[in-house]
Amino acid sequence: MKQTIYILTLAFGLWSCNDKTAEKTADQNSVDTLQTVSADKHQQETTIKDKSQYDQSFIEGLSEYNEPLKLIENYILVGQDTVYFPEDLQLNKETIFKGTKDKKNFVLSVTRTNLTSLNYTFQILDKDSKAINNKSGRATLGSLFFLGSETDDDDETGDGYLSVEYWDNSADCSFAIRIGEKDDNGKLRAKIKLYCKDDKLKNIGLDDNPTLRTE
Repeated sequence: MKQTIYILTLAFGLWSCNDKTAEKTADQNSVDTLQTVSADKHQQETTIKDKSQYDQSFIEGLSEYNEPLKLIENYILVGQDTVYFPEDLQLNKETIFKGTKDKKNFVLSVTRTNLTSLNYTFQILDKDSKAINNKSGRATLGSLFFLGSETDDDDETGDGYLSVEYWDNSADCSFAIRIGEKDDNGKLRAKIKLYCKDDKLKNIGLDDNPTLRTE
């Protein structure tokens, strides 16, 4: 009789453990499912009408913003707010900015290819028009530009003006182009920043270059 009771008790214990293990596994599966649904839901909260209008890195950078967004043609819907993409630069038309500082000529050429991207060439020339700094590539509008503009100072007038920043980031260097509001003469303004890890002599801060203007 005692042996029969022992066997029944052991069988009940094994059934109870298996039941708890199965319950735990089911609970874990539920958590994974909820997390997956939540992640998918977050992805769906960014609505993009036409991806060809925006650089892929710009779209990826929007993941840093945790509220619903809608990209519709030339504007973003952020909650109840409408924020337009900067379009001071004409599409597919080269725009040249120039400035002079410390007997050096700074020349920046940009061409906007879509709502977020610029192809650019930047040079610093000495007094003999010899290039002492060259850089070219593709720069992309900061993904969270809609949170607020940058502010730069006009080195001729001393006035502050708003600007938007485009970045060309690589493993070694980060190059920023800041396109600013027009001055009183209707000329667009620009500043640049360049930071390189391995060659600090190439670094150019905002104070190291003049306010560049269109011709």
